[in-house]
Amino acid sequence: MNLCTSTLPGFDFQQSLDIAVASGCSGIELRVADSYHQSLGELTGNGPRVARTVADAGLKLAVLNSYIPIEDEPAVDALIDAARRMQVPQVRVVLPRAAHAAVASQANISEAIPSYQSHLGPHELINALKLSLSRLEEQAGNAGIRVLLELHWGTVMSSFSSAFMLVRDLDPGHVGITFDPANMMVEGKEDWEYGLSLISNHIANVHVKNVSWRVSEEGWTWEWAAMQQGMLDWPYLIFLIRESGYTGDCAIEDFRVPRDSVDSAIRHVREIRKVYEGMCDRNKMFDVGPYTAPAEMLATV
Repeated sequence: MNLCTSTLPGFDFQQSLDIAVASGCSGIELRVADSYHQSLGELTGNGPRVARTVADAGLKLAVLNSYIPIEDEPAVDALIDAARRMQVPQVRVVLPRAAHAAVASQANISEAIPSYQSHLGPHELINALKLSLSRLEEQAGNAGIRVLLELHWGTVMSSFSSAFMLVRDLDPGHVGITFDPANMMVEGKEDWEYGLSLISNHIANVHVKNVSWRVSEEGWTWEWAAMQQGMLDWPYLIFLIRESGYTGDCAIEDFRVPRDSVDSAIRHVREIRKVYEGMCDRNKMFDVGPYTAPAEMLATV
């Protein structure tokens, strides 16, 4: 279980490491952005030292979680080179928004989309992305790392089908997917079992959080929710993830982490970790066999 430092904007790099360690996480996904916790420029000049700092804290540096557009070739090249020198196995780059990402206007929170605006039409955009991904596949393979694309609301890859369309012809050892079911629930979803089977070969990371849609007199809005109170049935998802053959890392990405103190952040992250690991330990089983219509319905056919 890793911790995404993107959930800790109120804390500096060292404090984020302290929170991860004290909450019982085994590693981090390091936010790479100019605002916090490490910029690409800092990693370009000082990456190995940053990696040693993480290792000295007793943590694994699992992902360089960047906000770099896939079409920004010089920056992507620098990110991959930094990961190679730091011996980080995976990096994230971001995909463009889907049109104006209208679902963002229904957020009951202040939330940024890790994406960028493209001025290409849908068909041109998909063709351009496939060319970029083909280039990245070769580049990542030569560097010995994997490039991650995250299933994320508001982007051109917010569903299983869109993910399959983009990565189906790529080597999963070089281009992988971060499965984030809460992100997918923001826009609605396809069947979990079907979708996981569709992209199982490319799943290389899992993000853990929950979400809820709520209705009021003003209309429908969505917001992040507690693990056991949101719309996602995580025990069922854990079962399906295991059934798909995934045995890799999971990472806490709950943006409700308190910002008032290190101690309150530790308690929050520790509780999520305990809840999630408890769900894994119970190994709840489900009957997810083929659907059979009720007898009274069949009688009318």
